[in-house]
Amino acid sequence: MLRGRESLIRLVGKRQRNVSLPARDDKYAGMNFSSTAILVWILLCFDSSTLIDGFSCSDTCLQSGKKKKNSVQHTLFHFNLSKKIDVLPAELNSETRDLYNGCLEARIAGRKYHRDVECQAGMRVHLVREPENPMDTYAVKVLTADGLSLGHIPKELSRYLSPLMDKAVVDVQGYVSESTSEAARLKLDLREIQSRTIGSLSEEKVLAVKWSCLMDAADKGQDHGCRYQQNFLYMLQVVLERDLHLFTPDEIELLEAFRSISSDGQRLFVRLAQRKGPWFRLQNIFYEDIGDTNSAVHELVGTQFLSSRYLVFDADVNSSELLEHLTVQELKDLAVNSKIMVVTSKTFFLVFISVPAYRSKREILGGSNLTALIREATGPCIRIAETVDVLLWRLQRLFFLNGEQEFHVFLLVDIGRIKYPSYRCARTMPVFASREDFLAYEQALQLAQVVDMSLEAGNSEALNSSFRKARTTLELINAHTESKHPFLARFSAAWVYATICTVAASFLEKERRYAEAVNLFKQLLSMQYCPGRRGYWTLRLSIDLEHLQRLEESLLVAENGLNDFNVRGGDRIALQRRVLRLGKPPRRWKVPPYAALLKKKHKVVTIMGRPLNNANGMKSRFYGYDGQQCSVEDLALQYYAGEDGGGWKGVHSESGIWLTLFGLLMWDVIFSDVPDVFQTPFQTAPLDLCTDSFYPVRSSLIESRLQAIRDGGARQLVAETWEEHYGTSCSGVNWKKYSLEDLQTITVCIGGPGLSAICNLLAEDHSNWTAGMPDLLLWKEKEAKLAEVKGPGDRLSEQQVAWFLILSDANVPVELCKVSKTMNDRS
Repeated sequence: MLRGRESLIRLVGKRQRNVSLPARDDKYAGMNFSSTAILVWILLCFDSSTLIDGFSCSDTCLQSGKKKKNSVQHTLFHFNLSKKIDVLPAELNSETRDLYNGCLEARIAGRKYHRDVECQAGMRVHLVREPENPMDTYAVKVLTADGLSLGHIPKELSRYLSPLMDKAVVDVQGYVSESTSEAARLKLDLREIQSRTIGSLSEEKVLAVKWSCLMDAADKGQDHGCRYQQNFLYMLQVVLERDLHLFTPDEIELLEAFRSISSDGQRLFVRLAQRKGPWFRLQNIFYEDIGDTNSAVHELVGTQFLSSRYLVFDADVNSSELLEHLTVQELKDLAVNSKIMVVTSKTFFLVFISVPAYRSKREILGGSNLTALIREATGPCIRIAETVDVLLWRLQRLFFLNGEQEFHVFLLVDIGRIKYPSYRCARTMPVFASREDFLAYEQALQLAQVVDMSLEAGNSEALNSSFRKARTTLELINAHTESKHPFLARFSAAWVYATICTVAASFLEKERRYAEAVNLFKQLLSMQYCPGRRGYWTLRLSIDLEHLQRLEESLLVAENGLNDFNVRGGDRIALQRRVLRLGKPPRRWKVPPYAALLKKKHKVVTIMGRPLNNANGMKSRFYGYDGQQCSVEDLALQYYAGEDGGGWKGVHSESGIWLTLFGLLMWDVIFSDVPDVFQTPFQTAPLDLCTDSFYPVRSSLIESRLQAIRDGGARQLVAETWEEHYGTSCSGVNWKKYSLEDLQTITVCIGGPGLSAICNLLAEDHSNWTAGMPDLLLWKEKEAKLAEVKGPGDRLSEQQVAWFLILSDANVPVELCKVSKTMNDRS
């Protein structure tokens, strides 16, 4: 992947519907081959022997198509739960008893697919896990007494109930409480708790938390329509209160008008806003919490929140939008009734109906009858008005301040799927000072989306055009110089354009256009945007200059880069190595002071392994000591666990376990009350965590916590945070991968001084030191060490070398474990 592409994807997040790729000049203009994931082969012909532009017809092609789901979408579950006390095992304390017991009422999902099985009110049923279900590994089937399937319980319920069933903690029985031709509801009895011991207290607590989440979700699920509506109104209120200056009077009037819309209208609009769209068939819209859908539609159309029309072949409706609303069967019927002949996928069908070269064929073969047939198939359709759609995107972007979170986060919190930390949102300054700043940021994100889509489609013409535009715009912005708070700088057009240019430079290098890449890196380094990328930019500039045989300039770039405060970690090590290599006499006679440090030797352990594959570019695989296939890291763990390796217990964690320990030990510091770093209720870290601003404003808190860790308080701190915040989302913390017992043991084995040194490093420069940690953490009794594992032909990266030096200075044992091929290997 091109450098910067992941950052670009995170910046873009949810794509705007009104942003599209510029058309190509070839006959397949506008086609996005990756956007249609499901191939539906269409047969529209007089006979199966005709070819159109080389695409042949075949009846069997139709068999491979998958029908797009156009049924009513129930995105929420509806059930009632009442707690009941019954006989519970003695292992459960009194506080846990209520969590494990109760009666539950829920609908049966997927009933329409099981109508051949009789379902009557009062009939007994039981639930069975279906882990092999390809659509949902948490699936739970509803079976009759004879073992016939009536359907499934809702996904939102099975998500929490299935782990309890897998652990044999509950055995669910029940009966059908209500049944109609279209739907059925259940009343389930969860009193039958197995009498076996549940296991350790930690496992019991985890199950209790899950069950508690299920019950909370049930309580909140009784009026999810209202909750959707209330959440949207809350988001609207927050944005209008704090960012009113970013909207025009007309936009404010339109948004304020939403409050006066009827409850049904508000609920319908919020429901549609969460669906893919953009067009929705009116005949397929039904929600239980909306009383009169037709009246709600008319009201929303009248207030200009929705657009209503028939989908037809004209300039106002894109053909791809139309195709999304035709099922496989409808396409087959269209083939028979219109007598048009073409064999293709949905994507190629778009070419047939939209490219001018095919217009005459379409008119001859289909005529006006084609439009009428499509109108008849789709019926009246509605969509969110384009102006409102843009406002919706802005509302979500301003509320969440990122592209990765969307409105469904509210639902995940409501049903207990995600729990966010408690902190105070103290805003003293706007993220965007003016509407002009925000529109420039939005425009930059739109260009980033075009770049992302172009990379996805392999459209180099659109890529080069977008890269030129980003570079030109970045120069204009730099001329006016944007000033922002350091940790709010990412919410600027300049930051986005700099990210695009980073991808552009990587793209140019891939195409060996080194002279252009050099000019672009020089432009980026002349600006003060994205300080965390300056090390990468400097290193790549020096390397590209060497590619062009400009060795003296390459050396000067490397030397000057070492004077840049923002060049750190592995990038600094790499530049130091380049200075030593390029700066040999007669270019340079003086030996730099860091030369001896780079030559420092580290402990190396060599183990033998029988390789499974030897292909270049593939991750090495070996046969383990137990004869099973494994990775080099697993092979090393087996070695260290054995007698020859020292009998160590260990995990392959890289930075994972250290970020978990950092989060648990520094929880109160991370979520301390600092102005402007918490802008929404849905953050897992402060906005300044990965910037140089994090440490200075919390220096006293950090030093106090580091001293407590040095004094041996880490074990108790981890236990306290675990007890108080278990399951709460925090950046870097993995609650499931590591047990509390192991984490406490590790803190003791590493020791206070070593652990505090690592936490100090992550607090000072979090973004730079979250990568490159040694692969393995090993511990036994009261000692621990780290090991980086390398297979045949692999070597330490510069970032890994930097970690070796840091850990050695902190007196944390670290070694390199080299895996070599066994001598009897024939390959």
